[in-house]
Amino acid sequence: MTAPRVCRACGAPLTGDVRWCLRCYEPARELTPRASVWAPGTFVDAPTVRGPSVPHWSRWERTSTTFGPVGRAAWTGVVVAFVCSALLGNPLLLLFELPVAAVVLASLWARGWVVPGGGMSGRSSTAIPGEAPSTWLGDAADIKQTVWLTLSGLGVMGTIMYGPPIAKFAAIATAVVGCSYAFVRGFFGRV
Repeated sequence: MTAPRVCRACGAPLTGDVRWCLRCYEPARELTPRASVWAPGTFVDAPTVRGPSVPHWSRWERTSTTFGPVGRAAWTGVVVAFVCSALLGNPLLLLFELPVAAVVLASLWARGWVVPGGGMSGRSSTAIPGEAPSTWLGDAADIKQTVWLTLSGLGVMGTIMYGPPIAKFAAIATAVVGCSYAFVRGFFGRV
């Protein structure tokens, strides 16, 4: 049984088993506000142990979803070389390559959650009994998105190479808008 309460409207005492005041019929407050357990500005799940074994965000350590500094630098070099080849060959290709390169670089340099002592194999160390391990091939949404992006990219390239001038213009404009949208969505959607 809960402690007796007081009516907000008339001040009459209320027992714990009523939902409204028996004197003025004002609805009784079901849950009363209580003092906060945690001090303002503290996080409930703040780690109590400080040191190298505390999980943290990092751009420079290898995680299960990101490269280490050597891998990031190497792939950045590959992306920059890819963009420079377009600059030297056909500057019109920069319209397509710059947004794609920006999305790739934003993904490469995204922060990763580092769990010290955790395996980097991509599998959880604590498997749930009776549950099959998940793989990237099991995600139908990712497969559909990859197939759609591949086919649309091939369609745009084929239109640019072999289509009439108005179709080439439409394909270029669509690709620039689509890549810009993907860049903005990917860049501002990151933590």
